[in-house]
Amino acid sequence: MVKIPQIRKWNQPVTNERSYSSHLVGTSETTRATSFDSKETRFNQWLAGLIDGDGSLQVSKAGYSSCEITVALVDERMLRIIQNKLGGSIKPRSGVRAIHLVNRINGYIRHSSRLVQLNRVCTVLGFELLSPDVLHNQHGWFAGFFDADGTIGYYLKGPYLQPQLTLSVTNKLYVDVAHFITYFGGAIYFDKAQNDNLASFIEYTKLCPPQSIKRNRLFLIKKYYRLLELKAHKAPEGTVLHKAWFEFNRK
Repeated sequence: MVKIPQIRKWNQPVTNERSYSSHLVGTSETTRATSFDSKETRFNQWLAGLIDGDGSLQVSKAGYSSCEITVALVDERMLRIIQNKLGGSIKPRSGVRAIHLVNRINGYIRHSSRLVQLNRVCTVLGFELLSPDVLHNQHGWFAGFFDADGTIGYYLKGPYLQPQLTLSVTNKLYVDVAHFITYFGGAIYFDKAQNDNLASFIEYTKLCPPQSIKRNRLFLIKKYYRLLELKAHKAPEGTVLHKAWFEFNRK
């Protein structure tokens, strides 16, 4: 399930990206002063996972702190969800607006680089940096990190070109993706011998659904297996099954 390359996957051009950005404001009295219900807590966990994968927490030379999340243009909807809850702005790599954010993500950020950034922000704002909470198989962080650094697709395997479904999470450091192996199994990718691992992650997404365009492919997994059982990928050209497989691959 987890890929660990020398460099991070997906380097989208700036022109095909949207960024959410905001100034972070607050006082030490606001640190973890707000209590959240289970639904909001799951959102906060998801947001922390997304920032761990696709965000940055910055402190300017003038001492101003900010957060920026940059995603592909097709995932602008995901940024709108954040904007509707927290304010901020969505523009091509620019724009700021004052919001409270640290209070939501402090204690859920766990990416090694992002923790260093969050510590700087907390220092400027007078917050105490909280250690990452304990992950579990219903934690929203996994969905957020998958939105940022996950992929879902298939490749043709072996001499018979059998379609092989894969879910993967890519990041530069092993420590930042090892959590997926701990809670969902897998190694490099899911294959036929690891369908139980795949099923456990799919079951997890029913409770903590990803919000990026990748969720559309997750919805297609049942259809993928149904077409595979019917051997649609081997159906002669011009048949109904061949057309069904062709249309599936266009989605």
